[in-house]
Amino acid sequence: MERVLRDIISEGCTRIYCVHLSSKLSAFYNVMKSVTERLKEEFPSVTFRVIDTKQLSIGAGYVLLKLMEAVKDGREDLEKVVQEVNERIKIRFSVLEFDYLMKSGRVKTITGMLGNLVKIHPILSIEDGELKVVAKKRGLKNVVEKIVQDLKTDGRKMLGLAYAGEEMKEIILEIEEKLKDEHIERVDIVRLPPTLAVHSGPKMFGAGVFIL
Repeated sequence: MERVLRDIISEGCTRIYCVHLSSKLSAFYNVMKSVTERLKEEFPSVTFRVIDTKQLSIGAGYVLLKLMEAVKDGREDLEKVVQEVNERIKIRFSVLEFDYLMKSGRVKTITGMLGNLVKIHPILSIEDGELKVVAKKRGLKNVVEKIVQDLKTDGRKMLGLAYAGEEMKEIILEIEEKLKDEHIERVDIVRLPPTLAVHSGPKMFGAGVFIL
């Protein structure tokens, strides 16, 4: 990361914004804070802003979009922008198999084995940068219904959908169809990068709305 920043500085940039996934779920934020502190001493004329989106994936993308607008508008209170945006984001996602979460230590082995056995799947959200289980449902149909129910909102909004393995794409297209209405101004569908999918495994999918 330091080499990347040095390359950017060599191109003449004097303000560098580093926007990261939630610091409670990823180490990159703290790593970048350490790197920029070292570089500040060497390049005192360069301003570094390391920003914690308090989100993952779709949510982090919404925060980034609004941060870019805020910077263009000359706002300096970027942490406040992050807070404002997070208050208008609702995320729901689920994992259909626990094997990868057990291997990474994010789920206890006995819990994961029971979940796989009886087909009970957690529905999670992100609150204040942390994962929170908001419901547990048996069977894929009930998981999809709960996600759609939680994300149904009135008014102008953006809709984002994400999936890990290709076999999950059909599920998010179903969720998209159920959530579509005349108030959605933008729909984004993304496949999770390996850096995220490696923790959840291929059977992870989710959706989020950003209220405009």
